[in-house]
Amino acid sequence: MTYRSRGRSLIEVILAVCFVCFLVGFITVLCIGNYFRAKRAQERQRQRRLAKLASSGNNGQYAADPNYSGTYEAPMPTDDGPGVGVPA
Repeated sequence: MTYRSRGRSLIEVILAVCFVCFLVGFITVLCIGNYFRAKRAQERQRQRRLAKLASSGNNGQYAADPNYSGTYEAPMPTDDGPGVGVPA
């Protein structure tokens, strides 16, 4: 069951293939453009975050550390005995 058997001419088949190629190319260009736009936005956000850290009142102690996010991580619990208020 080919395109020929359905009564389509060679020109119609070529036009259909060209249309599909156009759609695939158009969507690919949109995806690539969106990727680079998001990459630029991420870099701008990183620069803003670093500038904010550098200008905040932390005396610059974390401004040079790009991995500092300003969040607090609680210390991990240890297993060296019962805690406060836990019966032994």
